[in-house]
Amino acid sequence: MNQWIIVILCAGCFWLLVRTLQSKRKKNPFDGKTKLPYQRKHIMTETEMQVYDVLLEALPDYMVFPQVQVSRIIDTPPNKDNYYWFNFISRLSYDFVVCRPDGTPIAAIEIDDRTHEKPERQEADNRKNLATEAAGVAIIRWQVGATPAVKQITRMINKLDKSA
Repeated sequence: MNQWIIVILCAGCFWLLVRTLQSKRKKNPFDGKTKLPYQRKHIMTETEMQVYDVLLEALPDYMVFPQVQVSRIIDTPPNKDNYYWFNFISRLSYDFVVCRPDGTPIAAIEIDDRTHEKPERQEADNRKNLATEAAGVAIIRWQVGATPAVKQITRMINKLDKSA
């Protein structure tokens, strides 16, 4: 008799545990009929738009791309550690990438605001710097509001292009 009580109690506890875990799992709200909650947003901030305009003026012979994932311009050779090194740069992006007309990256440009003072952001910036430099792509950092003049940018990129 006591054994049956123990079995029933264990089964009841197991059932409660399963129900609790099931209720904590988020259910997929998409049923094929649900209106999706997405909305369009700007690709760049107002500050980035201003810098983009200056870059276009300074670099008419180059292609300038905004908001580029790091993994789109640098890669790791295929090997067993590839997954680790890809994850090292995944989810990182550049504010701008300057390329030759053939698509070869010359430089990545970052506009640093106050958020770059946070420790977690500094760690991400450090990973980005190390990986970009290891791949042989220049990385340029400007503080918000300290964008160089058009002629300075032109000279800077031309110099980097000659050395690349």
